[in-house]
Amino acid sequence: MMSMTWNRFVQLIRNPDCQLVLVLVVVLFSRVPFLNAGYGVNVDAWRVARVAREIATTGQYSVSRFPGYPIQEIVCSWFWRGGPVALNGLTAFFSLVAVAAFMWISRKLRCRDAWLAGLALAVTPIFFVSSACAKDYIWALAFVLLSVLCALDRRALFAGGLLGLGVGCRITSLAMMLPLALILFGETSGRSRWLSIVTFISVAAATAALVFSPVCLSYGMNFLTFYENHTRPDWVTILKRGTVEIWGAAGLIGLCIAASSLFLRRTSTTSPNKWVAPAFVLAIAIYLGAYLRLPDQAGYLLPIVPFVLILAQQFVARRIFQILCACLFISSFAVVSPNGLSRGPIFADHVERLETMARIRGFLAYSKTLPGRNTFVVGGWEPQIAVMAPEFRTDRSRYVYLLTANELSDAFKNSDHVFYLPLIREFNYRVTGLDLAQHGALDLRAIFDGQQAAREQAR
Repeated sequence: MMSMTWNRFVQLIRNPDCQLVLVLVVVLFSRVPFLNAGYGVNVDAWRVARVAREIATTGQYSVSRFPGYPIQEIVCSWFWRGGPVALNGLTAFFSLVAVAAFMWISRKLRCRDAWLAGLALAVTPIFFVSSACAKDYIWALAFVLLSVLCALDRRALFAGGLLGLGVGCRITSLAMMLPLALILFGETSGRSRWLSIVTFISVAAATAALVFSPVCLSYGMNFLTFYENHTRPDWVTILKRGTVEIWGAAGLIGLCIAASSLFLRRTSTTSPNKWVAPAFVLAIAIYLGAYLRLPDQAGYLLPIVPFVLILAQQFVARRIFQILCACLFISSFAVVSPNGLSRGPIFADHVERLETMARIRGFLAYSKTLPGRNTFVVGGWEPQIAVMAPEFRTDRSRYVYLLTANELSDAFKNSDHVFYLPLIREFNYRVTGLDLAQHGALDLRAIFDGQQAAREQAR
């Protein structure tokens, strides 16, 4: 009796549909503890939360930042009252969609460890961290992977529509147009080949135009702009963002093992479509090129993660792929260094989110003790203050992102003092060309430290 029960259990576990459900349950519950720590480390996640509230309360569309992310911004406006749990939860939901689509793609390409690959994707550091915040990366990736799945199913119309929705979440999803056309090229033949490609491109373009119509109606063609006001990091930082922050230290070790194995044992792809591998290599190259053009955030490289894992499934030995997955399981939860074992990226991200919110609360409490009418130049804290404490934005206290020369002049007309945070002085100068200190603004940190020193002496 026990033997029969065990055999049935084993058969159930080996069932692909059961594996899919179990993986999604694990992924869902692994995200829950991280959903309530604000909207994310990246300030753009807070901008999404702010604009979601504005759209919901005013009934008018506006962008969280250019060039606009209309699908995410509008959908989030329906749930903004739920706070971080609701908006981060939406991202977690799309992470389930992305993992499910990835597992289906793996099956179609005849991978024997689709469930393992799905878990590996879910725990890759950049994917895990991005799936527990209100940033748009995971939303776009989910639609891109669904589009890939439809292309492998020869459903050109659906592939185009889903890619268009992906563009509505993140415009850089357009980079997948050519790789997906290559997949469709390999899946079809004769006249239907070109018909499917034309259908795919036409539907993708039409859908993208439709979802961006609110942006066009509000801003005209001026929405096609991008922010490049950050200094270009040094090559060490660029390399770290493009490697360790994506895969984690353990994950990089697994990738090196997988890459090295290709020189020892060459295997051929299991995919019946010979254009799949070139399409994924092309996608990786496009996103790498875009990242090197503007290496501001590691999340820009998130789309390459599933394609690297799929290529690994296709070309390395099964045991080596399993080792790679095992390394990725470690990478999000722990970091092994010469100093010992430390918390992994997902825990470090969670702590940083809580600490940042605590610092902002402390800053707000202190700013309210300053007499008179004051303007505070706070940089990236501005969207967070607007979401965390909208009641603090009064006639007596204004919190602004940056100031131009004209805006500073107006600020002095309406305020007794203009204060800036230390790191914002250089940022403000780089973006606007205005040195706040040389035009009468005060260093808030220096004032705070002076008050603390005076209190110590009084004791």
